[in-house]
Amino acid sequence: MTHKRLKVLLVDDEQNTRNLLRLCIDWESLDMEVIADATSGIEALNIIEEVKPDIVLTDIEMPYMDGITLSKQIMEHYIDISVVIITAHEQFTYAQQAVSIGVSDFILKPIDADIITTTLKKLSDKIVEKRQKLIQQEISFKYIKDNTLELRNKFLYGLINGNLSDMDLFNHLEVTKALLNQEAYPVQLAVIKVLFDNNKYTDAKRRRILHNCIIYIEETFTMIENLYAFLDAHHQIVVICSEKNTYLPELSERITAYLKSNLSTTVYCGIGTVATHTGEIAYSYQYAKNALKLCYILDEEIVYNHNFENLNTHYNRSSDNPLDHLILLVKSGLSTQASEAACELLHDSLQDSLTDLSAIKYQAISILTQVKEALIHTGVSATSLNFNDLSYSHLISVKLYTDIEKYVINTISEFCQLMYNENGNRLNDTISQIIHYLEEHYSDEDLSLTSLAKVFFINPSYLSRIFKKATHKSFTEYLVELRVQKAINLLQLTNYKAYQLAQMVGIPDPNYFIKCFRKVTGVSLQEFKTQLS
Repeated sequence: MTHKRLKVLLVDDEQNTRNLLRLCIDWESLDMEVIADATSGIEALNIIEEVKPDIVLTDIEMPYMDGITLSKQIMEHYIDISVVIITAHEQFTYAQQAVSIGVSDFILKPIDADIITTTLKKLSDKIVEKRQKLIQQEISFKYIKDNTLELRNKFLYGLINGNLSDMDLFNHLEVTKALLNQEAYPVQLAVIKVLFDNNKYTDAKRRRILHNCIIYIEETFTMIENLYAFLDAHHQIVVICSEKNTYLPELSERITAYLKSNLSTTVYCGIGTVATHTGEIAYSYQYAKNALKLCYILDEEIVYNHNFENLNTHYNRSSDNPLDHLILLVKSGLSTQASEAACELLHDSLQDSLTDLSAIKYQAISILTQVKEALIHTGVSATSLNFNDLSYSHLISVKLYTDIEKYVINTISEFCQLMYNENGNRLNDTISQIIHYLEEHYSDEDLSLTSLAKVFFINPSYLSRIFKKATHKSFTEYLVELRVQKAINLLQLTNYKAYQLAQMVGIPDPNYFIKCFRKVTGVSLQEFKTQLS
């Protein structure tokens, strides 16, 4: 595992306190680094979303959002961040309230370097121990605790493969009641693939690590009812969740990031369609595996299947089918890989029908027809494909295999170019909708990348990437600049005070608003007002 120092965020509205914490603690000896500081809880949440610290040291009494509220927000949204509260208040109720929401420790002012160092050392040991537990090969893990667990996994395996025979064996299980009860739906499903170095791990070690991953998922998210994790036949982790208040794309991102960090390897995740009844779970599983395949093709850690066709389209979805792989490449607009895949299919036909050119022509027609139908199912019009029955006449008339191959490659390339343009248009349309949404809701102080992703039902990491690709700015940078521009527009109408502007543009902390204003405009708010007058 690659060693990384623990990242610390300091939160206190008093600059002297923040400076003192930086100077009086030997952070290097603790194997920690202070990556940023914030003057309020609101500013801290913005920083946390960007840098993801391991530890947050925060004061309780701060304007606009106190330390207790900040701690609650962190506990709810960032399971891997530990919080230590430093305060001058000695009332037991504060300590009791802090402990009740999951704060790691509670330290009283005035600041004592030795006490803080001891506290942080203990906290560091706990964090490291928790993170190393996942890959400790000698620790005895419990994968099959008893027959109930074995039967539960057998039921789940049957569920994703559409085979629920011998139901009498499963009737007494809680998972059966949870997932066969129509009131539990919709059900969400994700498939996670850990890419192991075959030279580094034996099969036994890989299985042991994967079982530990499952234990981590179920123990970490034990508060979520009806969440299950198990291995499929391809040694991939399947996560099924029927908790209506849980957003699986966000949960999957957290799990994937944790496994990637602690296993120091590549981890991919494909997210399936939302199943509205039992029979759709198997289809959701196949879609998740298709999305997982796109991870390899596009080199994306997480792929959500919102670009796939309607769930009721029942064509062959076998992940091992070369034709399905070709269709997936064409849908992704990847011309070079799709042409190679099409040639491999033709080469297989050439081996089987070396002297029968008609059979190879028939195979070529079959390939192009099925690709065309699959693209039409995604919403592409048949007219835009520019491929009809007359297109086969040239193929039928050719005399050489090389001409058949050339025709197939050219047609597949044209399909890919069309899909590349289609995907680009969809992406631009999505970004346009998001930018319009930001224009309408910039004054909402709870607006964040995560909340926006939920509105558009897109994975937050994926949204972050496509947003930056389209705007050349991170989401946070774009939103801050938008809010400052709105504030400038307001100033041109009335000489508002800083706190008024801050609240009107969605930044209730005026101190943080003033910092943002200077960062965007290059001048202070007062200087800008002077220029206007």
